[in-house]
Amino acid sequence: MPNRLINARSPYLRKSAYQPVDWYEWCEEAFEKAKREDKPVLLSIGGVWCHWCHVMAKESFEDPEIAKIINENFVAIKVDRDERPDIDRRYQDTVIALTGSGGWPLTAFLTPDGKLFFGGTYFPPEDRWGRPGLKSLLLRISQLWREEKERILKSADHIFLELQNYSSMTFKDFVDEELLKRGIGALLSSVDYEKGGIGSAPKFHHSKAFELLLYHYHFTKEEIVKRAIISSLDAMAKGGIYDHLLGGFFRYSTDDTWNIPHFEKMLYDNTELLRLYSLAYQVFENPLYEYVAKGIVNYYKLYGSDPEGGFYASQDADIGVLDEGGHYTFSSDELESLLDPEELKVVKLYFGIDTKGRMPHHQNKNVLFINMDVEHVSKVLNISKEKTEELLKSAKEKMLNYRNSREIPYIDKTIYTSWNGLMIDALCVYYKVFQDEWSLLMAEKTANRLIKERYRDGSLDHADGVSGYSEDYIYLSQGLLSLFEITQNRTYLDMARELLDKAIELFWDDQGWGFFDTHQKGEGLLLIKHKPIQDTPTQSVNGTSPYLLLLMEAITGDTKYGEYAEKNLMAFSRFMREMPMASHSYFLSLYAYLKGIFKVETEKYFEEALYAFRPFKLVVKGHVEGLLVCEGKVCKSYSSPEEIEL
Repeated sequence: MPNRLINARSPYLRKSAYQPVDWYEWCEEAFEKAKREDKPVLLSIGGVWCHWCHVMAKESFEDPEIAKIINENFVAIKVDRDERPDIDRRYQDTVIALTGSGGWPLTAFLTPDGKLFFGGTYFPPEDRWGRPGLKSLLLRISQLWREEKERILKSADHIFLELQNYSSMTFKDFVDEELLKRGIGALLSSVDYEKGGIGSAPKFHHSKAFELLLYHYHFTKEEIVKRAIISSLDAMAKGGIYDHLLGGFFRYSTDDTWNIPHFEKMLYDNTELLRLYSLAYQVFENPLYEYVAKGIVNYYKLYGSDPEGGFYASQDADIGVLDEGGHYTFSSDELESLLDPEELKVVKLYFGIDTKGRMPHHQNKNVLFINMDVEHVSKVLNISKEKTEELLKSAKEKMLNYRNSREIPYIDKTIYTSWNGLMIDALCVYYKVFQDEWSLLMAEKTANRLIKERYRDGSLDHADGVSGYSEDYIYLSQGLLSLFEITQNRTYLDMARELLDKAIELFWDDQGWGFFDTHQKGEGLLLIKHKPIQDTPTQSVNGTSPYLLLLMEAITGDTKYGEYAEKNLMAFSRFMREMPMASHSYFLSLYAYLKGIFKVETEKYFEEALYAFRPFKLVVKGHVEGLLVCEGKVCKSYSSPEEIEL
């Protein structure tokens, strides 16, 4: 018999419907039961794409003995972090603050009113690897609840009070060039110039960090900035973190050299990376960046989108029984049986077969990464570059066809409004660089579908049946504004403005400034107000919103948006001075505020201005002679684009 999760909207929750655990979704009923029966709450948060969530489900939640312990001593709640980022964010941040680490699956223990008193991430079923097993942890916590409940409640109240105090703190301060320099300086100091990216393994893409550097390079032409960008974008593009047969990026790299990823594909990662590599191609004209950008679009065209509009949330890392990466990797034996001898020689050199791309738990399986460029391969094999490219192309086609005969990892076809707003924006950037008609068509289809199906009576939904968060309003508004710039269709501008006004009405903090993530309250830590500023590592709503507000002021001429943008930036100024690596999306917005939006009004040169690269540029059609350019509050007329630094 299935449990109550069989009726959940979330595919992640439905996958737990046949576990013997008596799961609840996050709801008042679950907490009422915990209070009535005087039981602590076991909260498990994860995602349908998450390998270690699947491992913990298989090892522990499908185990009848562990399920019996849970059902007798706890009220169990399962949450999909994609569906309920408000819940995940609060409990994740708290576990990180208490333990120094976080991630998914998140395993938290709460009082019956939802206050956290203990938490961690993955726990094996039995004690091993120097960490407690879930079974012994459950038994120990249930014993402590019976014998030392008052101490647990006191600890939970203390944690809750600390969180409340922190949430009421103000970080208001002035903003200036020094703050921007501090942010860029901290970023440049954190780049791994040898292997690319930021910091050490595990390595995430940090797209907004490199977009910030791309814009900074435009203004400064500093070689260290160029080196930081190119070393990182090249390493990610060539690494196993990119799918070299189909396109699209995996979620993060487990090693310093970007070769061994965790194999989830997330829409929010690929939206930011599509934007980044499209812009980087404009600046550097590197064919590698074009290859990556077009590959991302190819993946979403074939597997990641609904023909009627909308982009799917994620693709799982696993196939079969916990076989992570099994869909994507190849053994030498498979390649030898699949390819002819000439193709095999090229592939072994190009993809570095049996070198640095071996899977740690399956040494015979190879992750594909660009080990040697085509020119180098052609020299080693003493064949022409054209012949090498021909052999590589035919080999990749055979490999992809073979791969497609395997089980395909599960695709979560949920269409989240916020992530789709980011994809609309990214497709608009891609269109401006490559003039690809499909990308513009899909951006419009997606926008029209979201407006029709998700926006009713002044309220926007995050997903079907889930009320919208500030990021849904802000990111969709941003996408619509990008569509307006290309199409000059006033409907998109009017809706973008309406959504932004609604975001201000519903989420703006009049006292402390900035946007709260949600306007609704609930149980447990949902009682604590939260204003997201840290990129995680994708952009935060309060990092992105000032830039959107500045754009809206530039288009409409309404100075209230500029005033909100300034307050939005000031609200987090002191925090960003103390933690300059926390949000690169914030520094992008700050850069735009300090430089001013570069608004180009023209009719004759509209397309030329639209397709040109220039940070913080906005192009509108207007009945003017030549071009009218306003940078911030200063405007000047030009007779031709050649007179402008575009």
